[in-house]
Amino acid sequence: MSRLLGVAVLCAALTACTAEIPGPPPKPVPTTSPRIDKPRNLAAFDTCKAIPVDGSSPLMKATTVVPAPDPANPGFCRYTFTFPSGDLTVLVGLEEIEYVEVKKAHPNGHQGEIDGHTMWFGCDTDASGLDCGVWAAVGYARSLTVKARMPGANEGWLLGQRITLIKFALDRLPVTS
Repeated sequence: MSRLLGVAVLCAALTACTAEIPGPPPKPVPTTSPRIDKPRNLAAFDTCKAIPVDGSSPLMKATTVVPAPDPANPGFCRYTFTFPSGDLTVLVGLEEIEYVEVKKAHPNGHQGEIDGHTMWFGCDTDASGLDCGVWAAVGYARSLTVKARMPGANEGWLLGQRITLIKFALDRLPVTS
């Protein structure tokens, strides 16, 4: 009998521990960490194959300029697309930079999310034109970076181009299992 009483007391104690607490649900804890829903294999990524240059995309025309490593930006590949209004120069690279540092470096930018990755979009203007970038968090202190520059372009048009370009690059960045 004492054994049954012990089991009953144990069951009552366990039930009391799992009972719901009345009241509103707890609020989510805000986080400053970027979302990276799909871990990526960064070592297997060729930045010079991140964007199609054969005209297979309806948004990006074929180019005769072969993508090549950019001597001014080690680790980046330079693409050039010709439009009637001028050349769109695109740099694609993997940077060792923390997401919070990207935000600090481009305080006038804004945050977004594409394909489960937190992104930061920012533009700077200098004497030669508008220089815009998008940084996608793809690993600890790693960002997939796409920079776009075109003389005379407006920020809205470059935003559309950067979204398209970062999607191409993410699609080519292998997902780890």
